Amino acid sequence: MKRNIIVTLLIASIGMGMMACRHPKKLARNTFPAADTNKVTVTRDSSSNEELARFTGEMLKGIHANHIDFATFSGKMKLAFETDKKSHNNLNATFRIKKDSIIWISISAPIVDEVIRAVITPDSLKMYNRLDKQLFLRKMSDAEELLNIPFDFSTLQDMLIGNPVYLTDSVYQVVKTPSIISFSCDHAKFVSLFNVFADDYGLQQSKVMDKDSTSAVKRSCELTYGDYTTVAGRKFPTTRRIYVEEKNVTKVALDFTRYDFDTPLSFPFSMPSSYKRM
Repeated sequence: MKRNIIVTLLIASIGMGMMACRHPKKLARNTFPAADTNKVTVTRDSSSNEELARFTGEMLKGIHANHIDFATFSGKMKLAFETDKKSHNNLNATFRIKKDSIIWISISAPIVDEVIRAVITPDSLKMYNRLDKQLFLRKMSDAEELLNIPFDFSTLQDMLIGNPVYLTDSVYQVVKTPSIISFSCDHAKFVSLFNVFADDYGLQQSKVMDKDSTSAVKRSCELTYGDYTTVAGRKFPTTRRIYVEEKNVTKVALDFTRYDFDTPLSFPFSMPSSYKRM
């Protein structure tokens, strides 16, 4: 199977936005912990530190308060991506989500119009490539093998909607600055790093890395969120930047131009009989 096609599609899904003739805006890639070193206060991790426990509890409560809940979501975006071998700056994408049920994605290019359409459910991935007349049918459980990025339907859904992924209560290495709070989270398989805004605990950046120290190639997926707007009472990041690092780096830029919550949606998908099944 052509892994690069799947990577382009699903990494593109990991953010959102569309349309417009402009290129996606550049968004600075920050560091962990936050680079703002002005009056940095480092809170050392200690289970007996009541101040740390209280601060961490308040921070997690604030982050959870920003969680985007919804029944349906539809969005359009301007999409650009770059790998070590190629890049595209004028792709458009539309996607629709029915919470915990289905993710529908359509990616189009200038002149040729739609090139990829996909439907993702908790159990399956169906996609066709109009340019190469190929049809892909896979179990969702194969996603890690296809993408070489560990995730499931819920994780992809959170990535698309703008919720933090792999956030746990096992918080350590907390660094506070006047504008940004940085911290790490422990997970069974990964280490997650987060930068959140100090004033409202909104997500600025996250990074998920392999925890397995024996792996020859370290994988990581870094997401940056920006240009927040309020949509139906929800704080929604309208720009996303994604960096996936393995042997090489894949960069994805996503700028939303339309976003609607809780409207009736359809998810059309028919499997062309003439396409080659991959």
